Amino acid sequence: MSIINSSKDFLLYPYRNKPLRFLIIFFAVLFLLYVALAYTLVPFLLTKAIKDNYYQATGHQLQSNKLTFNPFKYTLAIHQLKDSANLWQAESVNVEMELMQSIRHSILVVDEINIRQLVANPHQLENGAWNFDDVLKHVAAASKKSTTKKTSTNDAPVLIKKITINNAAINSNVLALNNLSLAVAPLNITLNNIDLQGKHPATLATLSLNTSINKNTPLEIKGSVNPHSLQAELDIAISAIPFMWFNTALKPYFALEVLDGSIATQSHISFSDGVVKNILSSGQITNLKLRPANIEQDVVKWKAIAWSSAAIAMNEKSIQVPLISIDGFDGQFIIHKDRTNNIQAMLLKPIAPELTQPSSPTSGANATDPIAAVPWKFAIDRVAINNAAVGFYDQSLTPSFMAIVQQFSGDITHISNDEQQTAIINLIGNVDGTAPVHLSGEAKPFMAMPQADVLFSFEKMDMGALSPYSAEYAGWRIKKGLLSVDLRYRYEKGLIVGKNHVVIDHLVFGEKVRSPHTIDIPLRLGLALLTDEHGIAVFDADISGDFSNPNFNIGALIMRALRNSFKKIITSPFRFLSNLIHSNEDLGRIEFTHGESQLSEQAINKLTLLRDALKKRPAMRLSIQGLYDADMDENALKEEQVKSLLQKQGVTPEENKNHNASWEHAVTLFYRTQAAMTPGLTKASASAEEKFQDLVAIQVVTPERLERLAHERALAVKQYLVLQLGAVSDNLFLNAEIGCAAANKCSSSAVVFTLEN
Repeated sequence: MSIINSSKDFLLYPYRNKPLRFLIIFFAVLFLLYVALAYTLVPFLLTKAIKDNYYQATGHQLQSNKLTFNPFKYTLAIHQLKDSANLWQAESVNVEMELMQSIRHSILVVDEINIRQLVANPHQLENGAWNFDDVLKHVAAASKKSTTKKTSTNDAPVLIKKITINNAAINSNVLALNNLSLAVAPLNITLNNIDLQGKHPATLATLSLNTSINKNTPLEIKGSVNPHSLQAELDIAISAIPFMWFNTALKPYFALEVLDGSIATQSHISFSDGVVKNILSSGQITNLKLRPANIEQDVVKWKAIAWSSAAIAMNEKSIQVPLISIDGFDGQFIIHKDRTNNIQAMLLKPIAPELTQPSSPTSGANATDPIAAVPWKFAIDRVAINNAAVGFYDQSLTPSFMAIVQQFSGDITHISNDEQQTAIINLIGNVDGTAPVHLSGEAKPFMAMPQADVLFSFEKMDMGALSPYSAEYAGWRIKKGLLSVDLRYRYEKGLIVGKNHVVIDHLVFGEKVRSPHTIDIPLRLGLALLTDEHGIAVFDADISGDFSNPNFNIGALIMRALRNSFKKIITSPFRFLSNLIHSNEDLGRIEFTHGESQLSEQAINKLTLLRDALKKRPAMRLSIQGLYDADMDENALKEEQVKSLLQKQGVTPEENKNHNASWEHAVTLFYRTQAAMTPGLTKASASAEEKFQDLVAIQVVTPERLERLAHERALAVKQYLVLQLGAVSDNLFLNAEIGCAAANKCSSSAVVFTLEN
């Protein structure tokens, strides 16, 4: 009972004690006033402050349904927020504050800001501007004004420990990609340690963002941000970007359609004052497939193009790429029936200069920003090419031609727009799996006047595949053979100079054909001269041309060089043969004594030299034509006839040669006999020599006899070459046509050789 009474007295004590009772009532009233203010005045003031600050920051009105404040938990909830221009909306923003920590540190400490169901709607207009451009202009203007004023030191310091945005979404579009719709969702963002205190501006906030674009393209951003200096270090990873998104962007430049392929990048981006300063990026484009528009052609594709640690410095305007790898490229170069090619069909004509609006030299960024006037610099340390294949198809020929350069691998190093930097090329592969191909050289492609020195070579390519070309341009099909070529080209000051070194191994021609595009090139004759005893033909052809000439055509230039090179050999074939055996003799003709068909010692020596040259060129075939001198040979034959008649009178060959007394007596007797039958012989008192010449003059030599002499000479040459020197009879042909239509054919006691086609 005593315990109950004691408790009762304790509870009634404040009521009975007037001063204490007054204090209790006073604090109760204060509490009620605090609660009333918290639930009425504080929400009103906070709502007004938030809307005013938003307007000052963006120039837009902030609309909300209601604001609730819990004075006991220090929580603030803003419901149904919305930008007046419909840029974004959110279901709610919840703010949890820390009272005791705020009092202790004299700052406003926010434990967490949680934004729910945020939906942003950035939209690009038809003129290319964005629907938030006015916000950017407002922010830029406010920033410009703030730099002209002294920074206030009375701003209330704020520390936000965490900001979370859950299940947010961004719905946008990209006009440049055919107004492509982009849905970024679900978007989850976390920001930690956002220190807005004026005393500690260097404190960094951490950022974490995870989302996907159009459901299939993951995007992740992590890093740190300084809210005061707007400095940031962000790691951005995005993968599986469909390359088909860029079809519209390609249309102004290429007649191509993207069928497949994706892009993935991993980048580290540094910001300063809210502006990108440096980018370090790696990534790759995989399984890209392109189809040319408006032409029937297989797709162009590659397995992957990857780049590693590409460094972009915005202030220095430089791009440095250590490595670009191209893996599994597969493409075609096609010449159509109308002789146009697929590369021409895929490249669209650029916009005419008069249709563009050049910027004024006194306006724009270049006029005010010295950095903008500095050109960009780029350097690629190495481009590695692995297992590439390029098919070459010429449908203008009948039958069409096809060759594939495959397993093409190697690298191009030191690529830079620095004019003094020399790029090095080194690539190897094969043609159709059998003929090795090598491309090497160096170039300065970015000089005001580019330079290049390149060697393209391939070994032992099967020439049967080239039969359509030989039929089209040379008039002969190719049955078999191997081709090796070194094409060395140098380009400098707008001029191109080339050296073509060609090796043909055991070429055998097929049938002769007619073609409207046959070039006047003595192919068979030239190759016969060039083909040695091992079946190898080697020749060189130099070219030169002005690349700046609008009529420049490298194919026509090469064909003209080949034609000129062959013609040069054909016009002086026997000088070429003499050089083979290191002789100065003219092996194209064999001289004979007038009226005779017997080979002289000098003729035999020359035929021996010719035999040696023929051994070095066993494919060469010669036509052998005997000639006569209409005057000298006729006179010599007449003398021979007189000598023969004198021999019948008993004159010996020695006497005919020495013209002794017996010969003089015999001539006088024969002259007297002939004078009785020939009225013109009346010089009885003439000397024996004069009588001999008169006897010669009355002799008759028929044209048939002269032609027979020419034929005897040709036959003597062939017989000696075949029977005595072992030349191949099948490569030697007697030409029985003599005739005197050409003056040189009836004024020469010789045998001449010509090349047989």
